[in-house]
Amino acid sequence: MKISPFNKFLICACIPLLALLSFSCRRATDNGKIDGFWQIREIQYDDGKVVNPEYRMIAVQLELLQLDYFNNSITGVLDYHKGDSEIGVDFRYNPSDADLYLYGFAPDPELSVNSKYCRLKIEVLDSKSLVLRSPIALITCRRY
Repeated sequence: MKISPFNKFLICACIPLLALLSFSCRRATDNGKIDGFWQIREIQYDDGKVVNPEYRMIAVQLELLQLDYFNNSITGVLDYHKGDSEIGVDFRYNPSDADLYLYGFAPDPELSVNSKYCRLKIEVLDSKSLVLRSPIALITCRRY
């Protein structure tokens, strides 16, 4: 089967165009290393209590942060851009303070008007570990 020069041209022109169109549909993130699944290894509360939760997770993707523990999850809108020294999470469905406490999170009363807004300082962020400082605890995580 012989392919005409015009058909070769069409094939050579369409393949890169299709590849370009398919990649342009993907939504890009600007979160950097913080994106992914993080297993909480240790929570050191400011009152001296230390907890090593075995199955508590933090999942970060695009504009969402989710706190997971088996079938119980709490989702918030992430306020973070690559290189920032802190993150903010707006839990718009108003989880209880007790539920957030289990992950070492605490809402900021000044910023929590219609929802629970938590602000955490990033102590360490690299490809394997994440350490966050909340107003009530130091949260140590490893990439899962």
